[in-house]
Amino acid sequence: MDGSAILDGVTVPAAFARALTACAGASALLLSACGSPIATVTPSSSTSPSGAVSRAFTGTGFSTVIPSGWEDETSNQSAVASVSGSGTVLMLLIAPDGGHIDVRTAPQPVPDDQLAQYLESVSQSGATDLSTAVPIDIDGVSGVVITYNLAPSTGVVAKDEDMVVNQGGNTYDIVLNTASATFTQDVAALQAVLDGWKWS
Repeated sequence: MDGSAILDGVTVPAAFARALTACAGASALLLSACGSPIATVTPSSSTSPSGAVSRAFTGTGFSTVIPSGWEDETSNQSAVASVSGSGTVLMLLIAPDGGHIDVRTAPQPVPDDQLAQYLESVSQSGATDLSTAVPIDIDGVSGVVITYNLAPSTGVVAKDEDMVVNQGGNTYDIVLNTASATFTQDVAALQAVLDGWKWS
């Protein structure tokens, strides 16, 4: 070996050619890693650009992630009891701003063609400004979603995003409830939950 190499028709030192080749290989590895989806999420495996960590959550019939900064209060019976609604609560996540995401199964399965009416019945509980029900896909399973406002007897007006989907013989109801002022930031956390959702 004479200590030189020809690179694109130019003679360069062999060490420089090896460094360029190694750099190109590392760049290809980085690009392929960035372009590939994360198949599974485990505790401390998912990091946002700010360095915040999402944690895994495993529920009955599904798994997902707990958004960074949110707390899992599913085992806190007092917190679960304070969340209005019917059915069995499977997950309760609380935001630093007091908003919450809860997942529950409906007391009785709702037929697919009645999911929109089921959501819209929230108007009977005082919900206003209901949006039109639109389709949503949660890990390959179709459902419907609406948004609406709730004016509790005390406190500030809340804004909700509520979706239902049938899976495994159950109707899953996934709800974000938060103050109108924090809806935009909390709906981003809900999207992280939906992005990480896997049926089991």
